[in-house]
Amino acid sequence: MNEATINKEKIMDVTSDLKGRAVLKSDTGEKLGQVEDVIINPAEGRVLGIALRSAEGAAVSLAAQDYIIGADAVMVRQGTLKPAAQAGDVHSVGVNSSHIVGATVVTEDGKLLGRVSEVHISADHPIVIYRVVESTLQRFFGGGFFLMGDVPRAYSQEGARLIVPADTEDQYARSSLAEAFELPSGRMQSASGA
Repeated sequence: MNEATINKEKIMDVTSDLKGRAVLKSDTGEKLGQVEDVIINPAEGRVLGIALRSAEGAAVSLAAQDYIIGADAVMVRQGTLKPAAQAGDVHSVGVNSSHIVGATVVTEDGKLLGRVSEVHISADHPIVIYRVVESTLQRFFGGGFFLMGDVPRAYSQEGARLIVPADTEDQYARSSLAEAFELPSGRMQSASGA
């Protein structure tokens, strides 16, 4: 697992740390299913919820306020599961993180910076961080840069593109996950919705 603790925050790579994790009822411990993906607002950099496959095989969604990500499982309050078709708010403005992986990152003035190779989230706050790489070699050997999820100006689902400010490389790109997570004062509060 690639989980990291930064400033007492547990940061997780969605693909390697969260997908497949058991989802349990908090009052009984009964297994409800497993995490399939995280639903995010890609331009605001906020986690909206999780998508899971129930024990019966149904697609189900949970809003971010309805679960807690624990060390080994996701704990859910009773009565908060909704079939994906009824979870309108989460799915109407959200995108599964797996759709963001591979998206091209382009500046407002048209410069290609790379592709999203990883999506990281905080287990404690609805914050998203993207890892952007230019090549497959960078993805495997630790190159590229990290970008807070609220930096992109727009996301195009059809073209799978994140549009970022022209000065992203100078102002927002960070060489490590820890650097990306170190927020200027006040930014953490706005990003976490506090």
